[in-house]
Amino acid sequence: MQFYKKRDFGELISATFDFIQKYGRNYFKNYLIINVIVMILLLVVFYIGFGEIAAQIFTGNMGGQQFYFEEYFDQNQTVLVITFIIIFILFILLSMVSYSFPVLYMKRISETGETNVTHEEMLSDLKSIVPKFFIFFLGTLFIIMPVAIVFTIISSFLMIILIGFFLLILMIPAFMNVINLALYHYYHTDDGFISSLSFAVRAQFSKKFWKYWGAIVIMYIMLQVITSVFTMIPVIISLTTTFSDPDAFLNEGSNIWASLVIIIYVISIIVSFVLANLLYITTGFMYYDARTDLHRDMQFIEIESLGQREI
Repeated sequence: MQFYKKRDFGELISATFDFIQKYGRNYFKNYLIINVIVMILLLVVFYIGFGEIAAQIFTGNMGGQQFYFEEYFDQNQTVLVITFIIIFILFILLSMVSYSFPVLYMKRISETGETNVTHEEMLSDLKSIVPKFFIFFLGTLFIIMPVAIVFTIISSFLMIILIGFFLLILMIPAFMNVINLALYHYYHTDDGFISSLSFAVRAQFSKKFWKYWGAIVIMYIMLQVITSVFTMIPVIISLTTTFSDPDAFLNEGSNIWASLVIIIYVISIIVSFVLANLLYITTGFMYYDARTDLHRDMQFIEIESLGQREI
C-alpha cells in the first residue's frame, strides 16, 4: 500500500477502509494488547469509585431528606479526590496510547513496509515518544486550546446573526485536523512543536481545505452514529423503567441500575477510543497527502522495490 501520494476526497475515505482491510487485524490486535490493562483498570476505578455516586444521584434526596446528596460529598471528599486523581492518570495513559498508536503504527509500516508489526515493536515506539507526547500535550493545552476558546467565545456572540453557528461548524473540524496533523508531523520528523503546528496550519488552510474538512466530517458523523447506540441504551432503559415502575429508583433496584449505567458509559468511552482510530487513520492519509515533498521520493522507492522483487 502506497502511503505518500496525492489523494482526492473520496480516496481519503476509501484509503482508510483499505488500510483496515489490509492491516486491521494486526493493528487492532496490537492496540488492544497494549490498551487492555489500562482499559480494565479504568473500568474498575469508574465502577468502584463512581458506582456509589451514581446511586446517590438516582436516590439522594428522593426519600425526603434535605441536603442528603451534599452531605455525602462532604463526608467522602478524600475518597473522591483520590478517585479523580487515579482516573486522571489512567485517562492520560489511555490518551497517550490512543492518540499516539495510530500515528506510530502508520509511521512504522510506511517506512518499513512491514505487514506483521509486533506489540513489542509498538511498545518500544510508544516508550520513545513519551517526552514528545507530554510536550505536545502541554503545547495543545496552553497554545492551541486558548485560541480555540477565544474563537468559540467570538463565534457564540456572532450566533445572534447566525454567522457564529456556521463558523463553529466550519472551524471545529479544522481545529481537530490541525491538532492531529501537527501530531503526525511531530512524530514523523525532528521538527519541534511550533514547527509541526505551523506545518499543520499551512496544510489545513490551503487549497486542500475542503477536502480535509469534508473527510474528517464524514468520518466523525459515521463514528457518532455508532457510539450513540451505546449512549442511548441507558436512556432507553431509564425511560422504560420509569414508565413501567415509577418507584423503581426508590427501591433496591436503583443500585443495580446505577451500576449498569456506569458500566455502559465506560464501555461507550472505550468503544469511542477504539473507533476514533478511524479518524486518526484518515488524518494519517491527509498527512501523507500533504507531504508533497516526499511523494516523488516514495514513488522512486516503490519502483526500485518492485524491480528488486522481480529480480
